[in-house]
Amino acid sequence: MNRLSLAIILGGTLTMAISLPALSYEESRFLGMDRDADGAISQAETEAYRERLFKEYDLNSDGKVEYEEYIQAESLRSVTAPAHSEVPVPDEYKEMDTNGDTIVTLKEIKAAGVVRFNKLDKNADGKVSKDEFVSPGL
Repeated sequence: MNRLSLAIILGGTLTMAISLPALSYEESRFLGMDRDADGAISQAETEAYRERLFKEYDLNSDGKVEYEEYIQAESLRSVTAPAHSEVPVPDEYKEMDTNGDTIVTLKEIKAAGVVRFNKLDKNADGKVSKDEFVSPGL
């Protein structure tokens, strides 16, 4: 076997090995939302997921998610950065914060879930299948 053939085979194998963890991560996210394990995510499952997400973000349990809580929950600030140093607002947070007040309510996070659900449900059957589930998900 010549060196070129060996390099091509090894390169292909390495590429496949690198891409596999991303696939398993997306699948684990899907399975975590598909609570009844029927192979699809319903509107009700999306709403329940968004409620769990809100609780994860609402670190002080005051019924709202301030931007600083979101930063901490998502670990967006480097551990070496000064406390409360500025972090650019990600698109996901902007999408949830519909009124732009830098505070996300449960109502806003659920509404963002509905928007994402409708974008992902390509065949409009009221469910998001594994094939329709693409990043960033619900």
